[in-house]
Amino acid sequence: MTTRELQSALDAARALPPEELPRFLGDLEEVRMTALARLSAPAVQHQAQPHTDGDDTLDVDGAAKYLGISAKWIYRNHAAMPCVNIGCGRKPRLRFRRRDLDVWLQQHTVNQ
Repeated sequence: MTTRELQSALDAARALPPEELPRFLGDLEEVRMTALARLSAPAVQHQAQPHTDGDDTLDVDGAAKYLGISAKWIYRNHAAMPCVNIGCGRKPRLRFRRRDLDVWLQQHTVNQ
């Protein structure tokens, strides 16, 4: 973000009606979590695994194996990832679409 964009966000925080502030905070949190995920993500070489359908869904262990990272990392950072949270409980029941993970990987690839 540029200084101008940050100033616009600050101006919005000051000017938005109170009922719009929760959504604004949610948007800011999404930006923060995405940046943190990129900083804390281990460098991985993604190797596409053959699959026939981009709509295949994976649980946390399957997504971790597909991405080459730990399931623990996914649980800590799932808020910044494209996933579906099913139900509630101690651990979220998360499902991931392979095609969404492929797009997410492309968006978070850092050229070295």
